[in-house]
Amino acid sequence: MLPANIHPITASSFSPLQSLLVWVSNGLNHSLIKFSQIVLAHSVFYPFVLSSSAYQLFDLSRNLAIMASTAFIAMALIQSQWPELHAKGWELSPVVILHRSLTQIVWATLSVPLINALLAFNNAVVQALRVPVVLSFHLSSHLAALTDPITIVVLTIAIVVLLAILGAYYVVRNMEIVVLLALLPWFGLFGMTQVRMSSLLKLMKELLIAIFIQSIQAMVFYLFVHLVASRSDTIMGQIEEIGLLYYMIKLPQQLRRLVGTAGP
Repeated sequence: MLPANIHPITASSFSPLQSLLVWVSNGLNHSLIKFSQIVLAHSVFYPFVLSSSAYQLFDLSRNLAIMASTAFIAMALIQSQWPELHAKGWELSPVVILHRSLTQIVWATLSVPLINALLAFNNAVVQALRVPVVLSFHLSSHLAALTDPITIVVLTIAIVVLLAILGAYYVVRNMEIVVLLALLPWFGLFGMTQVRMSSLLKLMKELLIAIFIQSIQAMVFYLFVHLVASRSDTIMGQIEEIGLLYYMIKLPQQLRRLVGTAGP
């Protein structure tokens, strides 16, 4: 993981097949440098801001949740006047419904400012780590200095696959934040009871993991660059880079286990 200074392998002493492998490996190395920089710059080191579509989805979800709470209040009032209409298993007393409705109003009012504040803090951490010295390091920029073209091809494919998975994870992660935000008014309506409080707590944990996994991964990458960069032009250095990418992909699940939102 050193600055991109390519040292192409000469093919004078190789067979035609080896010469072809050298040509392919050098081309892969050049492409990998650009690909790794693009993926990292648009995933781990890319600040996420809620879009207008996210606000529209939240507004729609909030309005539907408020309509649902209004309907529940009407049902509670009807049941208080005509107890024989009480639905078994439903806690639709006026006190319970009023408590849930007020809780929902609080969540619906504070959800967007709260999430924006958390995203702003996360983005500030990421931006602080996204300094030129970090993005000037490219995964496997010295692959071409290795002597075995087959090894170069294998390592390149492994790194490209892991980078693609990491990039895809961030697409899903951004969608997850938007969806969980839209669900908050509903959990404010149904979740604030002794029985269902765990559901709201689990949703908040998932939301916090989805937001702050980026700054945690950025810190891991930043530390790795400064601790292992000197060995990046060796086979062991390339294997360590592959291990880094694999660990970053597995890190969200490990955090879920740590906070108790996923099984062992």
